[in-house]
Amino acid sequence: MAPDTAALSEGLLAALARRRATGAVVDAAGAAAAAAARAAEWGVERALLADDPVLGDLGVGGRLAGDGCEVLVWPDGRGRGWRELLGLEGPELTMGVTVPRLGVAERGTLVLETGPGHGRSIDVVSMYHLAVLPASRLRATLAEALVETYARDGRAPSAVSLVSAPSRTSDIEKISTLGAHGAKGLHVLVVEDR
Repeated sequence: MAPDTAALSEGLLAALARRRATGAVVDAAGAAAAAAARAAEWGVERALLADDPVLGDLGVGGRLAGDGCEVLVWPDGRGRGWRELLGLEGPELTMGVTVPRLGVAERGTLVLETGPGHGRSIDVVSMYHLAVLPASRLRATLAEALVETYARDGRAPSAVSLVSAPSRTSDIEKISTLGAHGAKGLHVLVVEDR
């Protein structure tokens, strides 16, 4: 891993830890096993994966399925099992797997773009969120990431989500609750470039 990428990875993981999220740096050969290990730790029974070639190249879906997790791929997975992913039926222990467009080291923020293979709700509807982030997509600052996001090809994505931690809120007595408006757990796998 290049020195700049290593420093950005360290910064991202430190920022995630400050916000009750977790992460790890893995090589490409170990990414699928790391994803399966996190799913097992969370007790996940069903996963909704973004239809992204990064996940296919790393073998994440196949490994999850091989370890007994039901795997649904966006957008086809929205029909079968979608009510369950929303928590309306079936298993409650579900996981959304995304491939962020960019990651921001200073804040531990993931920039998620909506597209044909990545719906707006993948990171929100599941109990847990696993992000698989190629190290080449790390940026130092949020400003740098947003300029890159909105300046590309003159067309902005239809929706951009900034995810910096598990979803949480506090009531009037300042009691923090995780998972209020999205995933209650976030883990980021930074995948070293081949």
